[in-house]
Amino acid sequence: MTRLQQSCSRILCIALVSIVITGFSSFAQDKKPTPPVITFSGYVDAYYAFDNDATVLAGQPAGARQFSYLGYVRNQFGLNTAQLTGTVTHDDYRAAMTIAFGDLRNSAYLPYSRLNMFQQANAGFRVVDKLWFDAGLFLTHIGGEGLLAKDNWFTLYSFATTNEPFYQAGARLSYEGSLIQAQIHLLNGYAIFEDNNDSKSIGWFLGITPSSQFSASLSGLAGNEQPTGSPAAMRIYNNVVLNYQPIDPLSIKAQVDYALEEIPTLNRQMGSYLASFIALRYAIISNLFVAGRFEYLANANGANGDVGIITPALRGTGVSAALEFRPVANSYVRAEMRSFQFDNKYTLFTDAVNKPASSRLEGVISLGVWF
Repeated sequence: MTRLQQSCSRILCIALVSIVITGFSSFAQDKKPTPPVITFSGYVDAYYAFDNDATVLAGQPAGARQFSYLGYVRNQFGLNTAQLTGTVTHDDYRAAMTIAFGDLRNSAYLPYSRLNMFQQANAGFRVVDKLWFDAGLFLTHIGGEGLLAKDNWFTLYSFATTNEPFYQAGARLSYEGSLIQAQIHLLNGYAIFEDNNDSKSIGWFLGITPSSQFSASLSGLAGNEQPTGSPAAMRIYNNVVLNYQPIDPLSIKAQVDYALEEIPTLNRQMGSYLASFIALRYAIISNLFVAGRFEYLANANGANGDVGIITPALRGTGVSAALEFRPVANSYVRAEMRSFQFDNKYTLFTDAVNKPASSRLEGVISLGVWF
């Protein structure tokens, strides 16, 4: 951990502790407590996935598919997630906890010894007005696609989303205005609950919502993500998301992820990573949608240690199409197809006769219900 990282982490820790003390002092002066609102919700998401990739993943269930946290196992009916969430909401404090099971929990989350069942578990209080302080286990603050398929236009994550952190542990200070939203995070690290070294990472989020038709956000994370015993390497991850709805039936989303990381084996040169997509969704009628997505990935330094995001070097594109029907407001049935095409020298897949291939065609049918 560099001196700069240590200084930044200490300064942020001192600032957060000061805010906590101030908040508790203000909270203690509330002489007219009101009861909180307690809610429970659930979500079940089932799927059937298929592709033309015969690659066998070591140590994974039979049929497990690479680059696919949702629709994880091919040629059989599966369960993306079955989860229960409890929330406590009050003008001055809040808490949330989600317990989850299924392929998503096993594929996207590392196999922790202490925190296996949690998708999130956090609590916080209002410091002043729209300023909140929270701590615990969180869903990530990075990215334009959510963890759950019901919140996205596609069940299959974009390549950019697949390589973003889905979850994190730490403390967060957030401003939650209608026009401006801002967050600062002190975290154990990138896509981890339990820390893998003595360093802490700093995260940020800045969003603007000038109208119901347009929103934009800039988010990221910086820190040493190498495990204890390995040479430290600074990673700086940046994410930009734009949402635009020019007319009621049509929505457009664009995202760019760009990361840099020191490569110790290359005299600390900076490796780079770029992933992006643009997606469109059109409402044919109020509960029937069609969507398309084009994505691009470039990780040219992968063969030399990369940025720690994807192990092999990669460059390629993906094209997706999806059709979604919502029988009722809290359910969906979705069918989609995607084609991956990497540069010919990147043969990560296996064809039907067990020869290396640089492309994959895949599909998934999924059904979700929540309450």
